Amino acid sequence: MNKSKLSWSGGFFDGEGYFSFSPKCPLVGINNTNPLAISNFFEIMQNNDIEFKIIERNKTSRKAKKKRWDMYIMNKNNIIKFLNNMENYIHGKKNQLFLINNFYDEYSKKRKKYNQIVKDYHGIMKFFNQTSNILILDKNKLIKKINDNDMNFDFVEYYNKDKKNDFIKINSFNNLDYISGLLDAEGTVYINKRKIKNKKYHRYIPSISIVNTNKKIIQNYCSTLKNNDVAFHVQSRIDNKRNRVKWDISVAGVKRVNNFSKLLKNRLIIKNRQIDLIHKYCSLRLKDVLSKNDIGQSFKEAIEALNREN
Repeated sequence: MNKSKLSWSGGFFDGEGYFSFSPKCPLVGINNTNPLAISNFFEIMQNNDIEFKIIERNKTSRKAKKKRWDMYIMNKNNIIKFLNNMENYIHGKKNQLFLINNFYDEYSKKRKKYNQIVKDYHGIMKFFNQTSNILILDKNKLIKKINDNDMNFDFVEYYNKDKKNDFIKINSFNNLDYISGLLDAEGTVYINKRKIKNKKYHRYIPSISIVNTNKKIIQNYCSTLKNNDVAFHVQSRIDNKRNRVKWDISVAGVKRVNNFSKLLKNRLIIKNRQIDLIHKYCSLRLKDVLSKNDIGQSFKEAIEALNREN
């Protein structure tokens, strides 16, 4: 068992994966448009004797420009293997993982008919997917969306500006492979170009950032940065459309990104080339401060080209 690869898989699943219930059984899946990431996740699962099925979709919507690969498992034995192997590596969706375990435990007792248990747990899973580790803005909007009177909406955490419950507390979590999986799923690597007032040149600011609405994921990400002495900026924002709080974490600036990208080297799958490029840019800038105008634009364009591929 390769813990580094499983940690990457846990971060990638927290970013792109899902737990659900079909009309007949539990469902575990992950969707992505990058074939390298899908093949890497698939191989890691296979090495742990977990068999995912893969469907290639050429056009998932009118606006879609890339193919998408959907991976899923519905077989009970495969799902149980996945839950047992990934329990210590999935953090943002751990409540959903435990819920499927509870489903199988309840079914084994045979106190209800199978179809009724699936129906009950489908409702609970829908509730968890909308509320677990999420700061909800409007209780009434949530009730309307869930549309299930059996759910207890008082156990949901609601955003409270006065109590500042959007504040992220740092803990002892420290897993660079896990946050590499998150960055592969939802992160952005780029160089921002800014014009300097009354100057002929621009500033080129390297940045590695991520946006997420899951408070546990954000806490683990920020804690890993802090515990590796990587300076960062975290900002919470209101997402009225999705009825929740979201957090934007950014590591920006030559020295900060140089340190962070060095730690991430060879850990990412999708964005590994971007990490290599931005680290090289930062190294050159630190050696020669005056080189920013000469190399900033070329590195910016090279990273943007890779981002379009991904």
